[in-house]
Amino acid sequence: MENFDTQALSIESDFVKTNYLDVPLTPGQVLMPDKDSNILKVPILFTPRECRKYEEKVRLDFNNLYQVDILVKAQGIPLNLDLRDPDQAITDLGIVSVGGQASRTIPILNKSQKAVKFKLRPSNPAAFAACAMTMSVDANATNTLKPKEALGVTVRFNPKTRLPPFSCEVIMEVEGVEDDRVIFSVTGVAHGIELKLMENTLAFGNVVKDSRLTKTMQMSNFGDVKANFNWDAKAFGKNFTITPQTGYVNPNANMDVEITFHPKNVDSNLQANVSCEVQGGEPMKINLVGNSVSQESSETKDLEFKTVVRKATVQTVEIVNTDDKEWAINPTISTQSD
Repeated sequence: MENFDTQALSIESDFVKTNYLDVPLTPGQVLMPDKDSNILKVPILFTPRECRKYEEKVRLDFNNLYQVDILVKAQGIPLNLDLRDPDQAITDLGIVSVGGQASRTIPILNKSQKAVKFKLRPSNPAAFAACAMTMSVDANATNTLKPKEALGVTVRFNPKTRLPPFSCEVIMEVEGVEDDRVIFSVTGVAHGIELKLMENTLAFGNVVKDSRLTKTMQMSNFGDVKANFNWDAKAFGKNFTITPQTGYVNPNANMDVEITFHPKNVDSNLQANVSCEVQGGEPMKINLVGNSVSQESSETKDLEFKTVVRKATVQTVEIVNTDDKEWAINPTISTQSD
């Protein structure tokens, strides 16, 4: 309203605010003739509560001398901003391996009769980030969709560590609508390989040259998928043997690995730093240590055979197991010729 008169104008209204229409005109409002203050802007606030047409008359009284009726017409229309595909209300990213990636695009379609402004944000941004997910839309940016327009929201999942099954919700905030709502949720899981050795050093102590000692070591798969392994035979093949050299361990299972020390030469410090390649996982390492000693003369027993030609003779050697576990006897024969 603009005052072109030479005198001040008082403006009043008897309009009573309703639950859908408000005309906040301050009582006793005066509009001065001064050109710098001769314009008054009165907002008309429309908040439809139903999907229907509205019509109200607002009467303005000027100086208690004459009245002007303003006819306000409006229409409440349904907000129809939703997923193009309702089945994407729960979007499953599936099972992704650690270091892998998965993405899904969820189109949001505006079926309303007018443009709609809205924001999208995770309901729990910290949990969303902890699940190694990102969205193609900025949580602080306002998106505008005209009628029949669509916005494709891409969610990317790039896990760096194992993650149990999770579910994260995405909230929609529509401009002018009081209540926010969940527009869709994202689920997924990250599987990884976690193969470990229960020991990182295996010491064999003193072992007589040309004999052998076998020890058992446990390999455990704490991961979610089968773990394939392969020992580097070049690093231990001369003095040690690992069985099995290649294979796999099922998830949540253990495997006994046999490591045998079989020195061929006398050496007080035989070592092997052995690595084991794990397909899709971190490599494992173990340090094998052993001492190779010569046979003491006090531990030997000479057997003297005397017999006629082409006639066999037999002698018996008694071996006593002094340990609390079973021995595997592997005899070796060496000859000396005069």
